[in-house]
Amino acid sequence: MGDASRPSQHGSYAPPSHPGAYLPPDPGAGYSYQPAPYYPPPQFPPPPHRPRPHTPGWAWALITVLVVAVAVMGAVTVAEQERRPWDTPPTTPPTVTQGEDGYGQPNTAPSGEFTGEHLITRLNEALAARDRETFFSYVDGAAVEPLELWWDNMDTLGWTTGAISLQAPQTSDYSDNTVTQQVLLGAVTAGSPQIPADSAHPDAGLSYAPANLYQVTIHVTDDGASGVITGWQPQRYTAPWDLEPLYAVIGDHAVVAGYADERDLVDETAGAAEEAAQWVTETYQERTGVANANRYLTFVTDTDDRFNSWFIDAEDLAGWIGDRAGTMFPQSRPLAAPGLDPSIATGNRMTNAGGILTVGPNGLQYGIADTTDTLVHEFVHAIHVTNVPHGSGSSSVIAEGWATYNESLFQGSGTYAPRLRVTGRTLRGCVAEMDSAFPTEQDFVDADDATCAYALSGSLYAYAESLGVDVYALADEALATGEPLWSLVERDGVAFTAEGWSSWLQEQFG
Repeated sequence: MGDASRPSQHGSYAPPSHPGAYLPPDPGAGYSYQPAPYYPPPQFPPPPHRPRPHTPGWAWALITVLVVAVAVMGAVTVAEQERRPWDTPPTTPPTVTQGEDGYGQPNTAPSGEFTGEHLITRLNEALAARDRETFFSYVDGAAVEPLELWWDNMDTLGWTTGAISLQAPQTSDYSDNTVTQQVLLGAVTAGSPQIPADSAHPDAGLSYAPANLYQVTIHVTDDGASGVITGWQPQRYTAPWDLEPLYAVIGDHAVVAGYADERDLVDETAGAAEEAAQWVTETYQERTGVANANRYLTFVTDTDDRFNSWFIDAEDLAGWIGDRAGTMFPQSRPLAAPGLDPSIATGNRMTNAGGILTVGPNGLQYGIADTTDTLVHEFVHAIHVTNVPHGSGSSSVIAEGWATYNESLFQGSGTYAPRLRVTGRTLRGCVAEMDSAFPTEQDFVDADDATCAYALSGSLYAYAESLGVDVYALADEALATGEPLWSLVERDGVAFTAEGWSSWLQEQFG
């Protein structure tokens, strides 16, 4: 799968200190392709990936799995170039009528404490039932257009239920009958992880509703208990569903979406996504007995400006090495809230809701086989963060190594690093020059070492498996604890030394 003659580079986790890590999501895992194996020195985020220029999101206080390539990005996003759905001019306060439940009363004073309990309850009940009429009876003015777009796009993505919660802590006092709040809004779509009931996962039987963070203006009623949403815009990161109407192909294992004018591209990518997602799902099912993610959501575009507007703040582009090809963005969860559908998993700032992929122009230009490899790598990242929704802040060695190891198995139809495939050829070159030391995080930053860092990190898992270690359990434990692979293996009584690993590499690839 993929062009064995061309070097590639994947993505890597950005450090936990990366601004905005976890909530809202950060740039994450990805691929980047370019003709020559040249890697300018990257800045965080993102460290580079392997030799075929390829690269790497919510870094719980961890994970961003990002990508690198060749040009410094200074793109102006679509959201900045065009009028956005939330740019509707402000309107006069709505005329609030009393509802059947007795709410909708004017405040007894123009200032007071806002709880929003009634408003959030009714909105969550409407989202659970996908009751559009009731939901929009609490929306007016400039908030109508962006929320109608969100609702219609969730329909396109095959949603079953949704959730909204107030982001805490924040100021809860209103004045002049108005309050500005941050809220998390999300939905369980066809591409959201739904954890099997028989899984040992802490969220077994629950569904993830990836939630974006928004700033809302509320005309307050009922002395702070209710109100009408009159203003709406993304707080920092803009999701694809916030910008334009979506078109999607929903398969058995993958959902691929894009904008209406790129419908053909979505159709063309859907087959590759289905193949990649099926392989990851079936491999996990076979090796672990359960696949906690059975479908994956990918947004695709052949337009740089669009690609750079998804889940990324314009400020984050400064200093990046350009040409990301694909990115996995771990997602946020809604917080516990009144009226919320009990089938939805909630959490806090340190728990995620799986991951969403984006693929851009550089992930498409080398053909469908390379795109499929990219998707496998990123889907492995997505199921990894689903398996470990509350991580400690893992390293690129752990995260990128795991995705690279699995990608190599996919390329080799179950065989690790065939000699004529990218990883096998890369390892032969790396082994000839390696110093017998384990790869480190710094290796992903140094342009001269990045290519080998991915391949050598992946080989750690291959070596562990040769020692009889359950590498699927090892990958999850490493992501959960942040401890080095070799320490975890040796704790279980199996010798895992740099000398033993390097000798094994020499035997296999020397």
